[in-house]
Amino acid sequence: MLNDLELFVNRLLNIIEQFNSTLFETWPVALIVGIALCFFGFKIFRFSLFIFGFIIGATIGLGIGDIILKPWGGIIGSIIIGLLGGYGFLFLIRIAGFLAGVFIGSILGVFFLGQSAWIIIVAILSGICGLFFLNYFIMASTSCWGAMLAIGSFFRFLNLPLHEYRHMLLVSEAVLFILGLGYQVHLTRKKS
Repeated sequence: MLNDLELFVNRLLNIIEQFNSTLFETWPVALIVGIALCFFGFKIFRFSLFIFGFIIGATIGLGIGDIILKPWGGIIGSIIIGLLGGYGFLFLIRIAGFLAGVFIGSILGVFFLGQSAWIIIVAILSGICGLFFLNYFIMASTSCWGAMLAIGSFFRFLNLPLHEYRHMLLVSEAVLFILGLGYQVHLTRKKS
């Protein structure tokens, strides 16, 4: 089990070093984006997903509305179909939450259970948890990616080799992840 954990940590460090060679060249941007994702990822995620869906829907609505009644049809169509697109994308995230839960459950199942038929059950249960606890999945994933991005870019700024300081890297990422996740959960509960 300890060897598997060390192998997992080394794979994670290899992924981070690949990011280090390309993404962390612009470390100030990566640091700002990482901190924003870590502490406000849920808010950013939902807002950007709605805006993306709204833009796609508004574009379609404008085209359809202009065909039916120009110019007011395009304006009304872009607003109505834009809103449907925005809320539709927020609905589709539920499906993505299920798939993300299945993916996470599969990875954890393979890691802890090896090659077993129980992996399928763990993956499906994790997918169901992804449906019901989608907000927490989003908060955890944005906190995790934000912490990795922020700490990795900070290490790049300090010019520290990741393999030599891997324990400090992982501990600092874990601390920032916990702080970011706690803050996002606090913001969500405070609002409701």
